[in-house]
Amino acid sequence: MKSRAVLISLILIFLVVTLVTGFVLMLRLLVLAAILLLISYLWTRFSIRSIVGQRSKNSAEHCQVGGRFVEEITIVNNSWLPKPLIRVEVNGDQPGHRNMAIFNLSPKGSYRWQSEVHCQQRGRHTLGAVTATVSDPFGFFSSQRKLVDARSVLVYPATPELPFFQQFGHGESTSGYGSSSASEIGANAARVREYIGGDVLSHIHWRSTAHTGKLMVKEFDATRSNYAFKDVWIIIDMHQDSQVSHGNNGTEEHSVAIAASLIRKFIENNQRVGLIASADQDYFFPPEAGSQHLLNMLEALALMKATGQLPVEQLLSDEIERFGSNAGIIVITPSVSSRLIAPLQQAKQNGSLVTIISLAFSDFGGTAVNATGNLISRGFQVHVVKPGTMLASSPDNEWSPGAQDRIAGKRRR
Repeated sequence: MKSRAVLISLILIFLVVTLVTGFVLMLRLLVLAAILLLISYLWTRFSIRSIVGQRSKNSAEHCQVGGRFVEEITIVNNSWLPKPLIRVEVNGDQPGHRNMAIFNLSPKGSYRWQSEVHCQQRGRHTLGAVTATVSDPFGFFSSQRKLVDARSVLVYPATPELPFFQQFGHGESTSGYGSSSASEIGANAARVREYIGGDVLSHIHWRSTAHTGKLMVKEFDATRSNYAFKDVWIIIDMHQDSQVSHGNNGTEEHSVAIAASLIRKFIENNQRVGLIASADQDYFFPPEAGSQHLLNMLEALALMKATGQLPVEQLLSDEIERFGSNAGIIVITPSVSSRLIAPLQQAKQNGSLVTIISLAFSDFGGTAVNATGNLISRGFQVHVVKPGTMLASSPDNEWSPGAQDRIAGKRRR
């Protein structure tokens, strides 16, 4: 510290002058400065020992991307002496989280403050140790001490609503968004789509209409048993060479968020859901239902990294016998290719229904368009997610058999 350097310099000057001149006043000033320096040093060393801190026992251990929680920290002075200008700092690796406070503590007093932690990135993050720094009144010395150990918080991936995502239906891939007459529909809405001429006005879904700015109507199935699969399997492509871009706008984060949203959607509908991925490690969750199963899969998705070495088509081939019949399979991949056709066709022949969610984050043309068209022609349902959008952010992201021709026409224009 500058003040300490100045004081030491003065002591040295007084010492030299005293030795040269023998001046008594200089000797007294020298002793006074040395005593002041010693008192300042002892003050900081003993003051820091009487300060303790704690985090609230109710501090969150879990959070979700986009959420926030409040952390409460209490600092207590156990001494009968006041503690001026205490600086307390909390650091962590959660993006944007850094907390510092400077305050005075009265004898036997305490100070409590709350900080809001914004959860911006999935994974296991550290809320840093709480450290206090005490300085003497003259600013000559300072002492630092760790009051509270660091702790971790698990941030689950976001699970946005998927109001337009069409669940599986028995039969071949849909050819569009046709309407049904009132006599052909049951009592339960299965999905939402954009209004077309002739739709019944009583079927308008006002919440989705407000959300999209377009007139949306509820679409019905004659029976909800169309969706009563024995099991649903979520397959995520975490092959490192399949990924496009990085960070929150990359395919890895979008794949995880989509998987988490689908898992939550099916679990909330009392559906048995399983998860398979070959990432930084092999992840396998057999189909189950219930909130604990949901949390277990969300924890895995929170920690999952797209560093896998196994291509998704090989993963499907290896696991094909697990799916059995009457299963729904959702494959989430940023790399749609013709190599997917063989394992998916086998799954279909075994009695499973397959949906492919394609993350079109690179130039979606050429090979990708042809592969998607081939999948559509074989009766597979394909949803395309583009950068800056989420699955089923509009009803137009489901491919129909004519989608390939429409894209080709746009390219020619």
